[in-house]
Amino acid sequence: MIKFKLATNNITSKPMVEVWRDDTFVASIYGHEEGIHLVSKYFDGVEHNPDYPPSVVIKLAEKA
Repeated sequence: MIKFKLATNNITSKPMVEVWRDDTFVASIYGHEEGIHLVSKYFDGVEHNPDYPPSVVIKLAEKA
């Protein structure tokens, strides 16, 4: 199960969101001047849905 936790980046002191799968930290989400910055070693693909409103699904692998 994916869970989100609000946190503060230890280096920049800016807000971020931690993404957890069960007890494993799998990604970070940060604000970015051009949009949203996602960081993860678990990325396993992106699915783009062009319907209205457009959306994306970021797939995360079980193992890094």
